[in-house]
Amino acid sequence: MSYRKFISVGVALAGTLLFMALAVRNVEWTQLGSILATLRWPWLPVIVFMIAVVDIGLRALRWRILLSRAQERASLSEFFRLSAIGLAANNILFARLGELLRAILAARRLGLPLATVLASVAVDRAMDVVALLTLFVLAAGYLPSFVAAPIRGGGIALLAALAAALLFLVLAQPAFEPGGWVERRLRRWPWLREVAMQLALGASVLRRPRALIPVLVLSLGLWSVDAAVFWLGAYALGFQSHIDYPRAILVLSWAGAGSLLPAAPGAIGAF
Repeated sequence: MSYRKFISVGVALAGTLLFMALAVRNVEWTQLGSILATLRWPWLPVIVFMIAVVDIGLRALRWRILLSRAQERASLSEFFRLSAIGLAANNILFARLGELLRAILAARRLGLPLATVLASVAVDRAMDVVALLTLFVLAAGYLPSFVAAPIRGGGIALLAALAAALLFLVLAQPAFEPGGWVERRLRRWPWLREVAMQLALGASVLRRPRALIPVLVLSLGLWSVDAAVFWLGAYALGFQSHIDYPRAILVLSWAGAGSLLPAAPGAIGAF
């Protein structure tokens, strides 16, 4: 191991130990032991399988559809590996830079322009927010006394705004092409013009119903599975009387909202 790698590993380990010590400094170990003694251990492999296989598999399939117009020959396993790398990197990098890393790796491995892949990642993340907000609004409506009306209204307004923006990108692609009215108005800001054109191109695949419907279904299915992970985790810990499935969606929604903020590696602070 070179000197620089030795220093890098040492700093990473020191940081990990520091944050672990901060995370567990107020843990009541006796109480934790009694909880673990009653843990429903057989459910843990199911939860791990849902996280490591089902979740990433649904993400990979959706991303493959979003890039289907630019790359049709890449295998699902390739997208699975790239998605797994991005999620893993998000756990050790600041500000969810794993999304940028998976885009860079995908551009190299698939032979695509980086701008095209970045646009697909942006649309991919937007679909995540749309799906999670949809589930949140449904769960909040099911539990009106649990979620304040202004928060429910804010969720509905944000969902409507994001859905409208995506719909605009999908339907207004000609306006972003050279000579289109959006492209003409953005010519004075070349970087903004390029970003808008790439986003419109990335969303254009959703103009096809055979792409739009699977992407919507996969997005809702993905976050439904993640909510089920929270629900089963609560059941395994014996908290099923406190966290049913609608409440698991709300917990997942708040966790998702927290993870959107720039955080330390491992989301320390967000959790």
